[in-house]
Amino acid sequence: MTVSRLRDIPGIGVDKVGDAADAAADPQFLRLENLDTDLRPPQVALEATHAAIDRDDANSYPPFRGHLALREAACAHVAAITGRRYDPGTQCVSVAGGLNGILNVLLATVEPGQEVVICDPVYAGLVNRIRLAGGVPRFVSCTPGPGGWATDPGELAAAIGPRTAAVLLMSPVMPTGAVLGGEHFDAVADPVSRHRAWVIWDAAMERIRFDGQPPVHPGAHPGLADRTITVGSASKELRMIGWRVGWGAPG
Repeated sequence: MTVSRLRDIPGIGVDKVGDAADAAADPQFLRLENLDTDLRPPQVALEATHAAIDRDDANSYPPFRGHLALREAACAHVAAITGRRYDPGTQCVSVAGGLNGILNVLLATVEPGQEVVICDPVYAGLVNRIRLAGGVPRFVSCTPGPGGWATDPGELAAAIGPRTAAVLLMSPVMPTGAVLGGEHFDAVADPVSRHRAWVIWDAAMERIRFDGQPPVHPGAHPGLADRTITVGSASKELRMIGWRVGWGAPG
């Protein structure tokens, strides 16, 4: 028997895709179900991991909010993109991967029955976490066109209302590759402020771009900086898919 909180949370099928690919055992398959890659992680990450195996202090629970060095690095990373300063002592916590961080933020910001605005299609795991937190997904269409997938800024803004607890955004979006820009942040700034909603920024892929443009971030927008909570991770951008390390930095 399924408990009620899981009633509207279906499986996403990635296990079936992975099992089928494993059974084929074809090295020519391009495996996308878990974003695995044959590019190695950064050498400094490998060396630090090897060194930690022999350190006694690494075989213990970390501080409650995570190691200060990690929080300092995360704050510096977000600050370089947003142009804002973040205090690692009061404005950052480490989490067990980006999706763990997303769920934590949803649980902390969404009352049961409140809406969370999100683009559609999007990674089903994000939608499931909204529902697990008791939120109601409010979908805004992302549609294909000659220039790729895109979400209309006006439609995104119009979805934010009195029942909105948060707007959950990422760019580029998984799986469409749709990119958000300043026009989207301009559009949502007023309704986000007016309805006291949060912008939850999933930064897992913000630097994986092939158009030569720098990453965008709502925390850099003057109307959203104090309403944005950033959730980032090392997994995808640094090719460390199985290394569950992430961070959260509130505005």
